[in-house]
Amino acid sequence: MAKVKSILGLQGTIGELNFYLRKGVPLVRKAGGGFDGKAIKTKDSMVRVRENSSEFKGCMQTVRFFKQGLQTFLCTFKDGTLHQRLVSLFTQIKNEDVVAARGLRTVFGGLQTTAGQQLLKNYLLSSSSRLDSILQHKILFDWESGFTIPDFDGRLVSFSGGATHLALRVGYLTFDFEHYTSSFGSTDIVYLAPADAGTVFIPTPTLVGAEGMKVGVVMAQFVQEVNGQFYPLKNEQSAVLEVLGIGY
Repeated sequence: MAKVKSILGLQGTIGELNFYLRKGVPLVRKAGGGFDGKAIKTKDSMVRVRENSSEFKGCMQTVRFFKQGLQTFLCTFKDGTLHQRLVSLFTQIKNEDVVAARGLRTVFGGLQTTAGQQLLKNYLLSSSSRLDSILQHKILFDWESGFTIPDFDGRLVSFSGGATHLALRVGYLTFDFEHYTSSFGSTDIVYLAPADAGTVFIPTPTLVGAEGMKVGVVMAQFVQEVNGQFYPLKNEQSAVLEVLGIGY
């Protein structure tokens, strides 16, 4: 590898030399080497590459369909880190698949294990703080009854600047991680103000039956009330989306 001392900003391959930039510094190296598509598909030495590629494709498909299942909540805020974080999460879950051979491991297989389920349970989907740290209250969740905040005191909540209320909504995603089918239902929005006190209870709605794993999520967003209308604050820290629990 050599540095290029020239007024020309060359990039690309000329003859046997490859010109490129690395961290803003022009460099040159001998062209060739690396892996081509045919070698990856056929060489025995590339078997691990093929296995990793196959499993990565499955993880990417899972991320895409999982996000589609939660689109009702995800469309209400922006988080540029979510996609890559989910890829990392589902890759870890896939690695817990102890039944399938390498190259055939799946997120579905990983979720058949306790370790895989623990990775998804209580996962923070947004980049903000966890809801219990914002509320400064213990959160209870039960599939049959619903979502509860015992002895709520609005004065303890860390309200964002400009927020008049905290909007809470619970979603129920049933997702078939094997076949990528899903159904989604959610509760009505509950608005909590700094002056509110008492137990907050959001019951489980009537849900359409579907096959797969149940994923309960809570969406919390700071909003501002203007003339009876609620407007969500725009910064990323104003919205919280996290997994409450999973089950079958």
